[in-house]
Amino acid sequence: MSQNDAGLKFIASAPPGEGRLIRIPFYLEADPGDTDYQVLVPGAALATNSTSSPIIAAGSATQGINTSVQLKTPQISWATLRLVGFETCVNFPAEPGGAHNAATADVAPAGPYSVASLLVKDLQIGGGANLFVHEDFGNSAIYSSANDSFAGLRDYPIIKSPNVAQVDIALYNSTANGIAPAAAATYASMATQIVFSMNLVCEILQDDQYGAGVPGPYARR
Repeated sequence: MSQNDAGLKFIASAPPGEGRLIRIPFYLEADPGDTDYQVLVPGAALATNSTSSPIIAAGSATQGINTSVQLKTPQISWATLRLVGFETCVNFPAEPGGAHNAATADVAPAGPYSVASLLVKDLQIGGGANLFVHEDFGNSAIYSSANDSFAGLRDYPIIKSPNVAQVDIALYNSTANGIAPAAAATYASMATQIVFSMNLVCEILQDDQYGAGVPGPYARR
């Protein structure tokens, strides 16, 4: 609000904010018995599962789609939430072509290598129906955090504890020359792997401590 010399008052309404939008990470909670997926735990070695670190390194020597595993979000007992979106963040090797390099630059590589692609399927809340519009695996790039808006889902349910979200993931490789993550990995092997995380994007409708949230106008950002 401002006032000019004539005593007139002008009021400009500020645009509404984004409400209380939060991101809940997915975790590889159970050991899948598959070394294609390894959790990066700060201050520790690679782990087969974790409920504290959502950062996962992945690589596969399987040509085609490898064995799928399931990720879950933790229970949010302190709030009632509404689903807004699902997003992925995938970090690819700085030089994917490095997998072609042998120990000596003048030596030809043993064969073609490819970087793993991350696939997602069957997003559920509390064991309900699939929220993705695709029934089978889809490329995680559809839901990339770098996209301008959230990809549409079939529904945007309310989430209350003890309900959690779960999603199935898998890797796709066009060749069988990828390599699973390992502590003593070489540059060539790491150039076939990805590091990723996934989030459930939600709006806080009611917080046990801070009360009701003001709905944001963003819908899908």
